[in-house]
Amino acid sequence: MKKIFWGSLLISIWIVILFWGKNIGLSMLLLVVPFLYFLISLLESKNKIKYKEPKILIIPIILLSSTYFIFDNSFFNSLNLIVISGLIIFMIIRFMEDKLNIDKLFLRFIELILDPLTRIELTMNKIKLYITSNFKFIKKDNKENNILKGILITIPFVIIIIVLLASADDVFSNIFSQIFNSIFQVLGKFKLTTIIFKLITIIALFMYFSCFFHNLIFEYEVINEDIAKTEIKDKTTIKILLSALNIIYILFCFIQIRSLFMGKNDVSNYSQYARKGFFQLMIVSVINLAVILFAKKVEKNKYINLMCLLMVICTFIILLSSAYRMYLYESAYGYTRLRLLVYVALLTEAILLIPTIIYIMDKKINLSQVYISIIIVMYVGINFSNVDNIITKSNVNRYFEIGVFDVEYLKKETGYDAIKELIRIRDSEAKMQEEEDVKYKIDIYLSEMYEKLEKEEMDFRNLNLSKLIAKKMY
Repeated sequence: MKKIFWGSLLISIWIVILFWGKNIGLSMLLLVVPFLYFLISLLESKNKIKYKEPKILIIPIILLSSTYFIFDNSFFNSLNLIVISGLIIFMIIRFMEDKLNIDKLFLRFIELILDPLTRIELTMNKIKLYITSNFKFIKKDNKENNILKGILITIPFVIIIIVLLASADDVFSNIFSQIFNSIFQVLGKFKLTTIIFKLITIIALFMYFSCFFHNLIFEYEVINEDIAKTEIKDKTTIKILLSALNIIYILFCFIQIRSLFMGKNDVSNYSQYARKGFFQLMIVSVINLAVILFAKKVEKNKYINLMCLLMVICTFIILLSSAYRMYLYESAYGYTRLRLLVYVALLTEAILLIPTIIYIMDKKINLSQVYISIIIVMYVGINFSNVDNIITKSNVNRYFEIGVFDVEYLKKETGYDAIKELIRIRDSEAKMQEEEDVKYKIDIYLSEMYEKLEKEEMDFRNLNLSKLIAKKMY
């Protein structure tokens, strides 16, 4: 418990030091690196790491953590909090278990995140035992501890009673409101309120992390039993299903090729078509993948393989159709982050079809592991592509071609990564009144961004290269 106690305590204090009252910047990297070091050293000390290959996930975790220092993208800053946490949990699971299907992996995720909350009492009792047995100035069942325990139990009850009585009587309420106002003024003068909230945060984090690590080391059990495989004798059903779906896909692909690639395109209809079509495509792709995997488990023969390969080809044509629709749509209406992410999603799906084909051809391949690897690589890649700069540059180039620029969108959706490209418009020569209006709006926006940047107190915790570069360029 010694390592869990001190590790959880130091991590909790470090989180508050890094993030309290500051934007995320270099602080994310300064947290993730020591956290990973402690986590891996703890697991290794308890011989919990059975498979060392998952250590490669440290690379994407650190790379994603460094994006907070390099770029200023609010969308990925929020999303990466979930992705980084998910990758760490996935790495922990893979350290201890090798063969995991999707169902089992999902259950393991839930267990690792939520199980610590059910073991708070057990963990806290062990920590209390560790403290009382290792710190000489703390003794069990002494008078001082009983007094402290009594005070801690009494305080919440007193607060609840005061609140209830204050709500029942105005005079009583006024008396205590004045008392509380005086207390908060004193606390505010000495910044004691902030200190108290920081202490509460540290205690809450310490309780969770200590329970998390305790659960990981002492409670987490690896179930080696293989999931029972049910033999499906009705192989005719899957053949009929594959045949029917492929007939529908072939018809759909024929219509797509004829109307979209060979016919005339009405761009005015692409707004709804591209948006709705993309999500429909995602559902269709997931269905196709599920059907293929299920079909291969049921039967391995030439007809099943042929139908699965045909389904993959149709899926690829649907991907091309969706990408082409999006290209026409963005050519008419401009470039946004969502539209760029659609391209990335479509490209990722297209790449995922390659290992799927290998799997269909009955070659040995760990399909789930390959899928996850491809998705991680693509996700890290899009993080480092500087999305805001790409879409702003594309829109600026479009502005110089046709004179149309959506300033309001860029103000709402982009950060300091877009400053370099916006300066190109500000420094350009306006030939028409509309261009002068655009320049004026951009100049105001740049001034606001610079003023905001000047007010932000930057130190090692929220250090951000994009903001430093933007400040220098302005």
